[in-house]
Amino acid sequence: MVASSYCVTILFLILSLNCYEGNTTNVFNIRDEYSTAIKYVKIILFPLLLLYSIISNALIAVIFCSRNIFYSRAFILITFQLIISSFLNFIPQMTILLPEMLKSKSSDAYKSTWIRSIFATIDTFSFFATLHFTFFLAVNRLVAVNLPKFNTFFESAKSYFLITCVWLSVLVISLTEFHYCIKTFDISNIQWSFNCTKRTVESGAIFLKIRYIWTLTLPIAMFAIYIPIFCNIRRIRRNVLVLRKISEYSVKNTVRSGKDEWSMLIQAAIVCGAIEIEIICFYFLPQLAVKFAGKEAKIPVNIFINCYVILNEAVLPTVNLIFVKRFRDELKHTIVELLSKIMNMK
Repeated sequence: MVASSYCVTILFLILSLNCYEGNTTNVFNIRDEYSTAIKYVKIILFPLLLLYSIISNALIAVIFCSRNIFYSRAFILITFQLIISSFLNFIPQMTILLPEMLKSKSSDAYKSTWIRSIFATIDTFSFFATLHFTFFLAVNRLVAVNLPKFNTFFESAKSYFLITCVWLSVLVISLTEFHYCIKTFDISNIQWSFNCTKRTVESGAIFLKIRYIWTLTLPIAMFAIYIPIFCNIRRIRRNVLVLRKISEYSVKNTVRSGKDEWSMLIQAAIVCGAIEIEIICFYFLPQLAVKFAGKEAKIPVNIFINCYVILNEAVLPTVNLIFVKRFRDELKHTIVELLSKIMNMK
């Protein structure tokens, strides 16, 4: 489902790019008449992707609140933080991106308002929250699979302390960025831009380097964490084959718990991979597109990146829907209950 959505997005952008090849005088402003096709593509795609992401995250939150959920307490708790981060990400999308897209004329007035600065900071806050809690989820999976003796730490009240520390780290980074940089959304190119000369040029440059290194280091660390996890899963599967010859009952219990653990591992790995791709696209895709396809590819690529960012917030519920049969059954049961309650209210 996610892959097909990306293919459709790319197809629309390629077609719209061909619409203005004949005249590229104003190709770099989304509000120019030659960019009309791209404008309608983004006006259609962005609200649809936002709606899908909001509904899917709301549904998974409702399901995780049910009593019949089969995931571990720590996994649900961390996943809830990712859901909160997703809803925080929707705020700047709906208050900055969508309203500016619908305007017919460009305006720079919004850049200086304090409320726009707050929404831009929320965008930063939600991004780092997603990044940090995805890393925290990877650490949780490492402990659960490779170091089960220490898993009680995540199942106890100490996990709340760790989650609080993660939120505080996100808050510190966001406030630091707000202190050094002015973050604005350039609607003409569909792109966030940073001006880190708010204090001094040198301090802003240092902050941007630290930010760049940090956002690239965490995904690499997550990838490194999942290597021993998958190796251990492979070893466990080999042990199951040995147990099959000894006790059929123990094999059934091992397979059942192994499937649940494998399900949570797949979800965590895909969420990790999705955010890694998002960061790589944000830093490198525009430059590569301009290098190989020319400057006229800048706007379509930025639209694709924004679409990916929005749809990336729906990765977790989508993965559950595709890979976990028990989740699909619980989703059907939840929808039936909600519909019955609505009908009874009438």
